Formats: sequence, C-alpha cells, structure tokens
Amino acid sequence: MTTSTDVVADPPHRVVVVPALRRVGGLVLRDWLAITIGSRILAWRELNPVELAHELAHVRQWRRHGMLFPILYGAASLRALRGHQGWYDGNRYEVEARKAADELARRPPG
Repeated sequence: MTTSTDVVADPPHRVVVVPALRRVGGLVLRDWLAITIGSRILAWRELNPVELAHELAHVRQWRRHGMLFPILYGAASLRALRGHQGWYDGNRYEVEARKAADELARRPPG
C-alpha cells in the first residue's frame, strides 16, 4: 500500500539555490535550509537526497491542498502550539515531511 509520504516518484519540482537566502531566512528560523512554495523549492545550499525527500513531501502537500496549503499549515502550527508540541516540530505537515525523509534515510543503498 502506498501512502502520501512514500517516495515512489518525485513530483514535478524545481530546486532554486540562492546562498544569500541563508541570512534572510535565518532572521525567522535559525536553522532553516529550504522553503517550498508550490512546486518550487528555495534553498540556500544544495540539498542531499534525504533533505530533498522532506521538501518533496511539501511539494506533494501543495499539490494536494493548492492555495489553501499555507492556511492549513498555519492552522496546524497553531494546533501544535496549543498542544505544547512546538509550532514547527508538532506541525502535522512537518511530521509527514520528516517521515518521508526518514523512510528514505532508512532504505538500503542501491
């Protein structure tokens, strides 16, 4: 059975690397690496395969929810905060993306 977090095939996407984004994004999130908007992944450095799997989960979330995704993401952050899980770590969309990355990381090479 395939779940939404399975990395079966990468959805159409584009990774844009802009090193200057590190400083700008660091004003909001100290340890940030990338942000996904629609099918575009903006990163301040090249992503390794596990990091890319995380961001591709967000591409799939954007495809699934469309322009409602930022609102749903914000609401999930508020729910996580209220549940004392942390607005980022407890956000269900981040949990789903971490699961996709973890699944790839656990796969045997090859």
